[in-house]
Amino acid sequence: MDYYRLKDSLSAPEKRFSKLARIIKELDAHQATIRVVRFLLPEEEASHCTGARVQGDTVFVSFDSNAWATRARFRSPMLLEQMQELAQFSHIEKIVVNTNRGTPSSESSKS
Repeated sequence: MDYYRLKDSLSAPEKRFSKLARIIKELDAHQATIRVVRFLLPEEEASHCTGARVQGDTVFVSFDSNAWATRARFRSPMLLEQMQELAQFSHIEKIVVNTNRGTPSSESSKS
C-alpha cells in the first residue's frame, strides 16, 4: 500500500489531483450502481439496501440487516436478469448479498 505524505502534496500537485480524481470516479461508479440496484428492487427492500458495488463479473449488494439480506437473496436471480438487460451490467454473472456487519454470507448465481 502506498502512503501519502504531506511533502508529496507540496511537491507534486498533479499526482494528488490524479489520485483524488480516481477516488471520485470510483465513488461515482458505486453511487450509480446502488441507484440502479435500488431502482430494480421492490420499494420496501430498496429502503434497506445500504450499498452496491461491481467487482469483476460480480455485484455485491449490502443490506442493513440479515432479515432484509435473506429476502433479497430470494430475489437475486430476478435482479441478476434485470441487471444483465442493462448495457453497463451485461457482463455480470452473479450477485452476492450480504449485510454491512460482515463478509458475504451467501451468493446467488444465474442458473
